[in-house]
Amino acid sequence: MSDLMSQLRDAKLDNAQHVVSNGRQKYLCFTKTVDSKLWVLAATDGIDVWSQEFDEEGLDAQRDLCSVTSIDSFLLRFRNGFSSGDIAIGRIGTKITLTVGKGSSAIDIDLFEAKAAEKKVELQSLLFNVAENCRQLEVQLTAANQQIESLKAQKGSASGLSSLADLSPKKGQGQTKPKTAKVGMSVINPSSRKRKAATGVVFD
Repeated sequence: MSDLMSQLRDAKLDNAQHVVSNGRQKYLCFTKTVDSKLWVLAATDGIDVWSQEFDEEGLDAQRDLCSVTSIDSFLLRFRNGFSSGDIAIGRIGTKITLTVGKGSSAIDIDLFEAKAAEKKVELQSLLFNVAENCRQLEVQLTAANQQIESLKAQKGSASGLSSLADLSPKKGQGQTKPKTAKVGMSVINPSSRKRKAATGVVFD
């Protein structure tokens, strides 16, 4: 695998998709790789297809044209655009311009209309690719839900054990030591001292 393919995989741009609206018209922007050598940036309205292919040298030339310092930074802007939806499309004749980002940091790339035979193949490939992506998302969602249920069950089990521990008798609990009367204090009324018995008057 070339360095470009590795960079595209790391940036998750080897198979990215995003729907863009231009007035009432919608476009599906998508990327793919061909023969582990070419990166394809494309868009379709469901009928026509526009695209441009880049090899490693061509992508580097496009990066330089857009005044971006490195391929990684260039791909990161695309990744952010596809993730946040910061993508726009302008159509002029048989060409459309794909704009990623805004302001001075925006990247403009022209995409050109494919031939009739290429459109058919491209749309067929895209259809199955979208279906496969949906299937993978369903598998991931099912796995995530199973993990959530498992964590809930573990939490519920831990809470039950904690409740049982709280209900169990603690050492020494419930056993009260008998209070001993203080020396000189009354047994009947502990707050008062005993009165000494009268001894009478002693005569010498």
